[in-house]
Amino acid sequence: MKRIALSLIVAVSLGMAGTITLKEDNSNYTRLLPGQGNGLYSFSPVVKKVVPSVVNISTTKVIKARIPMEMRRFFEDPFFRRFFGAPVLPPQKEKIRALGSGVIISSDGYIVTNNHVVSGATQILVKLSDGRQFKAKLVGTDPETDLAVLKIDATNLTPITFANSSQLEVGDIVLAVGNPFGLGESVTAGIVSGINRNSLGINSYENYIQTDAPINPGNSGGALVDLKGRLVGINTAILSRSGGNNGIGFAIPSNMVKYVVKSLIEKGKVTRGFLGVQISNIDATKKQLYGIDHGVFVNSVVKGSAAEKAGFKPGDIIVEVNGKPVKDGATLRNMIAFSGAGKKVTFKVYRNGKYITLTATLGEYKPQIAQLNDIPMLRGVVVQQEGDKVVVEKVAPNSYMAMVGIKKGDQIIRVKTLKTGKWVEIHSIPQLKQLLKDAKRGDVLMELKRDGETIILQF
Repeated sequence: MKRIALSLIVAVSLGMAGTITLKEDNSNYTRLLPGQGNGLYSFSPVVKKVVPSVVNISTTKVIKARIPMEMRRFFEDPFFRRFFGAPVLPPQKEKIRALGSGVIISSDGYIVTNNHVVSGATQILVKLSDGRQFKAKLVGTDPETDLAVLKIDATNLTPITFANSSQLEVGDIVLAVGNPFGLGESVTAGIVSGINRNSLGINSYENYIQTDAPINPGNSGGALVDLKGRLVGINTAILSRSGGNNGIGFAIPSNMVKYVVKSLIEKGKVTRGFLGVQISNIDATKKQLYGIDHGVFVNSVVKGSAAEKAGFKPGDIIVEVNGKPVKDGATLRNMIAFSGAGKKVTFKVYRNGKYITLTATLGEYKPQIAQLNDIPMLRGVVVQQEGDKVVVEKVAPNSYMAMVGIKKGDQIIRVKTLKTGKWVEIHSIPQLKQLLKDAKRGDVLMELKRDGETIILQF
């Protein structure tokens, strides 16, 4: 099970393209309190329905073994090598094995799991609930949602039925089905503790279901189901300092899962919608000033983008997308991304005291990557724009920034320079460049988020 304190280093692998029809049941149901009716109160019928659709995943990865620096220095010391003829130590490789879970989504062998379960694996084995075992092929991965699709050569499997996760309510009973600690199929029960959880820093796109159903190591990629046995989410992370269950687990909602797995199977990649606005959340002052209780403020509009063509202007407040309220920037980003490129989207916008309607045909989101070689102290650093986040994509090994301590995967949160005299939140690459273009060594403080922790470096 992935903890928020763990980093996620991933690589996309594209495989065969095809089509897939997922089993779906979007009907809602009448909610009853436990004990109502004359039957025995038990989850057993649901468990029997779901377990055949949940698999155990074991992976083998080859990594470079870390030789302690003191030992390496000892063996590579010229004096030692001269008198004993010891060669320079070659890179050592080591095989490691890991366990996770997955969910069957088609009768012909497609399986969804977490990307961090299979990332970097040289071999993937899938074990079904009936004991059969298969080698799996990696069809594709989407690191930004932490999802991956596998394929095994099998037929007549039992696929899970997808629910409409937008119908979930806080307090609904859910079951987590997976393979914790390699024990075999295991089921835990709890409730939905929260919905639409975002800004946790786990992945680029976040819209998590929070649950207190115990989720433990090995549950990653397993199923979170409702009392109809329908998939409402894929278990992916826990909030924990020790690695054990603290009653705060997170699952990727089934609606997001459906979009990603269909894209990976049918297109070989995930394409997301792009509007083209720089946004910020509305604080209490702006809410009072404008007389509204929700929405997202448009700071600027990208030239040539779908937003500009639709007539968006700086100062607009987006309050609804296709009739659904926009609570914050993360919600808007998910709405746009998972509407898909080429889709027409209707926006309700507050402008100059009036509500207007704008319609945009979304473009395709393409990650913005920039080398920072034009800033002397940042030579060798490559950063990527991920929504409103700036993340370090690459650091040259012998560069000044590598010596300072910046690493791949670091998110640049804030920057303070001698010139600004205050902390400035970083939301875009041009903003970062502008802040640091004239800065000198020793005059900069940078706040980073790494593995769920905050780090401040001076350079």
